[in-house]
Amino acid sequence: MAKGSCKCKHVECEECPEWIFTFADLVMLMMGFFVILWVLKPNPNKTPPGAPSSQGDDLIKAEASIREAFGYTPDPSSKDPVDIEMLLKKIQTMKLNGPGEKGKTKMERKGAEGIEEEVTAIRRSKQATVGGKLLFDVGSAELSPDLLKPLDEIAEQIRGHRNIVLIKGHAGLDDFSEGATPQETMNLSLKRAENVADYLVSKGVSADILRVQGCSTFEPVVQRAYTPEGRASNRRVEVEATATLVESLQDAPASQPTLIDTTAPQDN
Repeated sequence: MAKGSCKCKHVECEECPEWIFTFADLVMLMMGFFVILWVLKPNPNKTPPGAPSSQGDDLIKAEASIREAFGYTPDPSSKDPVDIEMLLKKIQTMKLNGPGEKGKTKMERKGAEGIEEEVTAIRRSKQATVGGKLLFDVGSAELSPDLLKPLDEIAEQIRGHRNIVLIKGHAGLDDFSEGATPQETMNLSLKRAENVADYLVSKGVSADILRVQGCSTFEPVVQRAYTPEGRASNRRVEVEATATLVESLQDAPASQPTLIDTTAPQDN
């Protein structure tokens, strides 16, 4: 048989072509990419309705900062994620009073406690009164036992100081009958202030810093008081410590003249 007459096919190479390996690597990369997307997808059960999801938070915050820089005011009823982000940020920066505070201060008390739950000022002034309310019985200038405790606390506060202290006595319209003269109401208010001043002096307060005043019925705390509590507020004595030192109102002693000894020999 002649050599050129054989029609058998040439044995093909059993090895895979090189491009098949590149294709396999691409398929593996695509599968890994989709697995990563599936893992990072947001969970709809954990995202509250209307709130921005975890995806794209940085972009939302950046846009919210840009709007805030331009003075944009978010709409409280808007469902825009950027508006919601701005509202949440504003709420977090607000200083809200928590429940249960009831207006109580956390500062340490340095004044007198008095007979009330809180030391109160009866009348607005530069200095708050201490020791509670100094109230008197109808038509009386005598110090009741209830007044001794707040007076002791006032004496402890002002004892040793050189500030002028005003002791202002007041009378109420119910202290006398309708036929009382202005002099009678003035004398009663002045007597109340004098009794308070005498008690403070007996507790060691210097008498030269006390200034006693009678105000009669001219400075009522409660105008047209009809209830017993309102009328009692006008029958009172106010103790006000001022910022003026008593020495600033006293005449300074004159300097002593220099004495010359005339018995000493004089030089010619």
